[in-house]
Amino acid sequence: DARVVLLHERPEAIDDVAVVTDDVGGAHLATKHLLEHGYAYVACLGGVAETPTVGDPVSDHVEGWRRAMHEAGRSTEGRLFEALYNRYDAYQVGLRLLAGPDRPPAIFCSTDDQAIGVLRAARELRIDVPGELAVAGFDDIKEAALTDPPLTTIASDRSAMARAAVDLVLDDGLRVAGARRERLKLFPSSLVVRRSCGC
Repeated sequence: DARVVLLHERPEAIDDVAVVTDDVGGAHLATKHLLEHGYAYVACLGGVAETPTVGDPVSDHVEGWRRAMHEAGRSTEGRLFEALYNRYDAYQVGLRLLAGPDRPPAIFCSTDDQAIGVLRAARELRIDVPGELAVAGFDDIKEAALTDPPLTTIASDRSAMARAAVDLVLDDGLRVAGARRERLKLFPSSLVVRRSCGC
């Protein structure tokens, strides 16, 4: 019978096997980095109301942002904004958010695609990044290094995760009921510092 190993998705069932990034820790790292620049607070572009609360990376990114804000004694009230994960929708949200009277000094975006949309909105509104607005994303997609300015983001060790997923697929020990094998492999996230955060 088929073997399934979840990659980048947390298991819902106790017997699922998964290889995941530390999404909460990564978002915490990015938000903390922005706060350490001295910004009064960091807004967050999360998912939408339909985003699952358990097992979805974006929900974990929002949780990491919340933790970093609370640890720094900053309120999250009214600072979480809904956006789909694509560039165009994030661009539309960015236009409204950045043109408004309460423009945030810094934004953590749950995905790099959202961050790219926000950067486009800032450029259109002639808001200097990072002079007037700091932006950070999550995923370290290839385009993140090519944005203007280059995007500070969170990366995961994709090749190590892929190797771990293959190892788990081939691990016969996981097929034995009650086997004491590690069924969830968690890989650390790392901060990739570029210019969009103000560094």
